[in-house]
Amino acid sequence: MLYRFLRARVPSALVIALLTTAAVVLLLPAHAHGQTKPGMGEKYRVEVLTTWWGSRPSGSVESDRLDRIGSKVDLETDFGFEEQRFREFRVTAKLAKKHKFRFQYTPLVYTADSVLTRDIDFGGETFPVSLPVESELSWKVWRYGYEWDFIHKSRGFLGVLVEARQTKLVAEIRSLVANAGVTAEAVIPGIGLVARAYPLPDLAVNFEMSGMKVDGLLEGVEGTNLEYDLSAIINVTGNFAGLVGWRRTNTDLRIDSDSGSLNFKGWYFGAAVRY
Repeated sequence: MLYRFLRARVPSALVIALLTTAAVVLLLPAHAHGQTKPGMGEKYRVEVLTTWWGSRPSGSVESDRLDRIGSKVDLETDFGFEEQRFREFRVTAKLAKKHKFRFQYTPLVYTADSVLTRDIDFGGETFPVSLPVESELSWKVWRYGYEWDFIHKSRGFLGVLVEARQTKLVAEIRSLVANAGVTAEAVIPGIGLVARAYPLPDLAVNFEMSGMKVDGLLEGVEGTNLEYDLSAIINVTGNFAGLVGWRRTNTDLRIDSDSGSLNFKGWYFGAAVRY
């Protein structure tokens, strides 16, 4: 039964990545020349990390109201959103060598002024072509997870991640003619893979991938979420590190009468403090 559940819910790309990464980690030698101790950044109880992520949104949002089918509003061509930089927070608490609790907060807020190039039905209101509008998109995600590193070696580890994502979407259009907005919120489960390798004692390469199909799993919620995160971590000391990475998240969800196909991707940099 568990196998059938995972087969139906876990995207195939995540399964392929899990098997490939497991093979790579298993092939790592237990010790390398000049590296007989665990990576410099692994001895901690709590790690607090903040990043600055520059992301340009793509995709669309749609809202049906009052028996009217809403327009599929494009985030770039209709709303006019451009790349912006956001601050993100992550906290990891290590209970034991292979067991961690994780928290992550990602607040994405975009605003733009534009002139509509077509008629748009949104939130039960009609916005005509050539109308100047102010648009705002807020996409906030709180992630609560548990990580088990079932393979743990001196030069890296491979783990599985089980998490709950509290997701809140707010989209608004304001104009002289009318104002309209939608709010959609849901707690979405996720399953993921976490892998880290140390090519050098003070340099770690980290890869994460998580996602799940939620069709029929939650009442009133349908869709798929998939996220990739690749980063390089430079450990200045055991208690402080800098990092640079690239991240992409693809979310295609319908919550009741509102739906969104939202894609965010871009480079980020940050710093971590460990205790």
